[in-house]
Amino acid sequence: DPAFVKELLALHDKYMAVVNEQFAGNSLFQKALKEAFVEFTNRDIGKHTNADLMSSFCDRILKSGGEKLNDDQMEDYCKQVVELFSYLTDKDLFAEIYRNQLAKRLLNQRSASDESERSMIGMLKMQCGAQFTGKMEGMMNDLRIGGDHQQDFEKHLKSAEVDLGMVESFGVQVLTTGYWPTYKAVDVSLPPHMAKCTQVFKEFYDTKTQHRRLTWVYQLGEATLR
Repeated sequence: DPAFVKELLALHDKYMAVVNEQFAGNSLFQKALKEAFVEFTNRDIGKHTNADLMSSFCDRILKSGGEKLNDDQMEDYCKQVVELFSYLTDKDLFAEIYRNQLAKRLLNQRSASDESERSMIGMLKMQCGAQFTGKMEGMMNDLRIGGDHQQDFEKHLKSAEVDLGMVESFGVQVLTTGYWPTYKAVDVSLPPHMAKCTQVFKEFYDTKTQHRRLTWVYQLGEATLR
């Protein structure tokens, strides 16, 4: 899959260079190049759509342990993919796949660089407008605010001298419904120590806002037992 996308990127670079250098960026040649790329970029091969392949390629270069690129190489690839993405007719399909993969990178702390994530979202925003990337920006914002929430919660535990019993540390990431993919709620019977932790956080969070209701999505969490 990454080899296929890299071939498309190389092909685009090659003919962009021909149009710009040999034909001085002539508008007729630019139009011909665009029409050609629109034609075959939207012709899916095999069971995966090209939108899926492009998004998965972005996921590969933006997550830690993927392509092992430096910041400049990552930035170059992102620019090239966005140029290729501009030829897609079903941009919403790309957005949906990209948002799901972005959510996994963010929640599993697998992003190679927050700056690169924001840069990619910024390029998509310039290409398609603020409405297209609104949910992605909201996800990034949730994580940024989440760090402040966690610090406030830890201060609250100390100042109120709350004893969480056997639980050494307890962190909660609050996500805004609407920004993130929909996750099916799973009914879990929590052990008493964990149930107490969730109740303590709920009481703390209720003092922060009166207008938001917490729904726990346990399958996105993780626990370390010793």
